Amino acid sequence: MPSTSTRTGRNERLNALRRQLILDAAQRVFERDGLEKTTIRAIATEAGCTTGAIYPWFAGKETIYGALLEESLQRLHAHLSAAAATGEARTAARNAIHAFFGYYAERRTDFSLGLYLFQGLGPRGLGREMDERLNARLRQCVDLLGLALARTKSWEAAVIEVEQMNLFTYLMGLLLLQHTHRLKSLGQRADALLDNYCNALEQR
Repeated sequence: MPSTSTRTGRNERLNALRRQLILDAAQRVFERDGLEKTTIRAIATEAGCTTGAIYPWFAGKETIYGALLEESLQRLHAHLSAAAATGEARTAARNAIHAFFGYYAERRTDFSLGLYLFQGLGPRGLGREMDERLNARLRQCVDLLGLALARTKSWEAAVIEVEQMNLFTYLMGLLLLQHTHRLKSLGQRADALLDNYCNALEQR
């Protein structure tokens, strides 16, 4: 007969799996319908469960959306942290820039999540507490760009604070042009533009 700890461990794994199935289903529905048109019933149908099976985990669709975005930002943070831990100081900023761009270039869904772009969704927010937590997660990622800049450039903290946000906005703009295929229509390549940016940054 399984021990209590064994049963507990198995239940925890099953619960984690059920939660992830709901999140995966919700992500597909958000991509298809957008947040405003998505319903808990549609998510439940996609997940192959009842609406009652969702509410123990999530209070509503905004909570699910927030959970997806938070997990995405956690993955981005881990990705940037790994990039920042490798290489020499002189290439730290370049490594972080390419890591950030590469993360979202390969993950269109994560990029759309972060900018609330599913089906033209406007920046309506997900509730004060959730918004504050997600903004803090995003700020941690932007701060990693700043730490990489500080390793490469001997700038004062106040300058780093401004430059990391300039870098963040540049990268998000470039990613938007990449994902909407505007770069190709303008005869540009993201990798070439990124290298030019990094070269100019290192020469400053």
